[in-house]
Amino acid sequence: MNTKYKILIFYLLIFFISIYSFATPKMRKIEGIINNFEILPSDKDIGDFDLETNGYVKLEQFKKYATKGKFSCQATFSIPADFMTTTEAAKVNTWISAITMSINTLTRLKITDWSIFKKFAVDVYVPDNSSRDFYIKLVDSAGKEFIALRPIKAGRNKLEILLEEVKNARIDLSNIVSFSLYLDTKNEPKDVILYIDYIRLIP
Repeated sequence: MNTKYKILIFYLLIFFISIYSFATPKMRKIEGIINNFEILPSDKDIGDFDLETNGYVKLEQFKKYATKGKFSCQATFSIPADFMTTTEAAKVNTWISAITMSINTLTRLKITDWSIFKKFAVDVYVPDNSSRDFYIKLVDSAGKEFIALRPIKAGRNKLEILLEEVKNARIDLSNIVSFSLYLDTKNEPKDVILYIDYIRLIP
């Protein structure tokens, strides 16, 4: 093999190595996007963004507060008084208004092996001046649950869960079947509106 071919092969190797080193993180990042609410569900489908809310959370596409793409998700979390009398509502200990995405929802959770990622993250915008507790629940195929409480305050909130903590809680990161985002609105005087966007896994 002469010097000319050796030089050519050397530069080709450098070229392919550089493509791999730059493209792989980018591809992983794209694969890590779970939902950024850019696509509306079909008119024929039932549900809010075809996610599970059981009627307790109303989800709508919104043109402000997006952190990825053009749209965020306006989430209106219900309170007990929306479904029962004031007297009945006063007796309720908790009121969980939840958004769930799973392997069984119409908008299906496509990434179930989370073991190759470092963090789960979601962006939440709070339009009022109230501080609240926001909950994230992860469930594996054996039904084991990991619940993380994250405080949110007025403005933009970037919420993250270190997946190493989830692994240490003996949750099977290689087989996650659902996650839920929710509030306990028992003590809220009225429905709570939040703007949610860019649910993702971070390599």
